[in-house]
Amino acid sequence: MTTIQTKPEKVLNPLETIKEISKLNEEPEWLKEKRLNSWKEYLSMSLPSRVEHLWRYSDPVDFELNERDINFESVPCTFLINDEAKNNKVLLSELSSQSTLKDEGFKNTFGISKLYKENPNRINSLNQAIWSGGYYLHVPKNVKLNEPIIVKILKFNKDKYHGLRILVVLEEGAQLTLIDEISSEMKMTGNLLSNVVMEVFLSKGAKLEYLNIQNHDKNAIHHFSQSVNLEEHAEFNNLIVALGAKISKADLRAELNGYSSGITTHGIVLGDGIQKFDHHTALSHIAPHTRSSLDFRVALKDKSRSAYTGNLKIAHEASKSDAHQENRNLLLSENARAESIPELEILTNDVIRCSHGVTVGQVDKDQIYYLMSRGLEQKEAEKIIIEGFLEPTISKIPHEDLKQKIVEKIKFKLESI
Repeated sequence: MTTIQTKPEKVLNPLETIKEISKLNEEPEWLKEKRLNSWKEYLSMSLPSRVEHLWRYSDPVDFELNERDINFESVPCTFLINDEAKNNKVLLSELSSQSTLKDEGFKNTFGISKLYKENPNRINSLNQAIWSGGYYLHVPKNVKLNEPIIVKILKFNKDKYHGLRILVVLEEGAQLTLIDEISSEMKMTGNLLSNVVMEVFLSKGAKLEYLNIQNHDKNAIHHFSQSVNLEEHAEFNNLIVALGAKISKADLRAELNGYSSGITTHGIVLGDGIQKFDHHTALSHIAPHTRSSLDFRVALKDKSRSAYTGNLKIAHEASKSDAHQENRNLLLSENARAESIPELEILTNDVIRCSHGVTVGQVDKDQIYYLMSRGLEQKEAEKIIIEGFLEPTISKIPHEDLKQKIVEKIKFKLESI
């Protein structure tokens, strides 16, 4: 394994190190150049200011390399994929594998999303330069899989920076359910930082149901960037479940570029102790007759914190669009805090709907008292209230495998708080 020092100004021959890693992985020249250019971009960028729009509730220093070594050893992925997918020539492989690197679809889509072109920042540039794990998933035209594909990324090293990349490409008419679980060992020591970037490309009529479960150890720091491009009649059901990490920040962006494309986003955040969560969504309606629906629910206990910023944009050309976002926050202690900032940018008058809703409130003490009067301990009463609060979101999940997976993870988290 090769590591380089942590602070950019103190890195010893970083460009040569990246070249060596690229050589060991037998990467094509274009990918090596992309790494090198991204490293130069990273060094040229300054830290975001705390007064900037998306950094009001998070400290950018937390997501820097600081005293961590860079982990260049590939973080292994565990794939659960059945014969149905294999028989239909679905390609699922680790990002550094030769089957990925030689695939033409990988070359045509890796790192081309607007996440990089229109929203450059140090976090994403660093990821593009020194990623060391992740996977590539390509589903051919009109392939419709009945069983979900599950990917587990669980083996992280303490005190290190881990850059992971996920690239998902569905060709025209393809359909898939994908479950990602990103988790580090519980009660691990150290201060790991995971930086995950996901790019999704959905062609005409493609449909992806996606579940992302973040369940890191509470010493970890986690950043997740997601960029989704939807073409005509494409559908994306996006489920984000944040349970772990000391500090977790996510930037979720989607562009509905195709006529009658649609996205549904469900978010579940469950925090306790001194956990901090910061989620940002940006849903852009570019084409006519596009649809978006967002339901983000947050339950917080102890001194945990959550911030949610949701941006809805309807372009001038996006007539007859239908968009709604909702963020509900349940506080189970007087010291828990939740912030919610909805943003609407409507550039056309011809819309079906563009609306938002926000609630932030303490748990009803009468509910607690009622349940305790029926013989329950306070902790059990709180569990029931949290489960009831999250149920409307969980009930909207169309796929039973996804629903069951979420319920299991939530119950496990509730047992620990």
